[in-house]
Amino acid sequence: MASKRKRLNLKEKMDVLEVAEKEKLSVRSLAERSHVGITQISELLKDKEGIRKMWVLDSNENLKFRKTETSEIDQVLMKWFRSARAKNIPVSGVLLVQRTFL
Repeated sequence: MASKRKRLNLKEKMDVLEVAEKEKLSVRSLAERSHVGITQISELLKDKEGIRKMWVLDSNENLKFRKTETSEIDQVLMKWFRSARAKNIPVSGVLLVQRTFL
């Protein structure tokens, strides 16, 4: 059975922000129009500057963003991972774990 929950992608979030600014609709009416929950719309309106930044930086409209804390280790590991993949080195989960503890 398919999930009843719907998450807006980046393009849909930008569309909701445009409608909110132009038409000055309530959170409830924006939620009904977008077929999502009130909480999702209110969170979207709270973080509208962050969403606009993501739109400018990378307008891949299918991305879904979650807030995460990235540590320095994660950043170094990601840098290594990208360089390894650029050199066509196969990277497995075991290799990543070993690299993390080096």
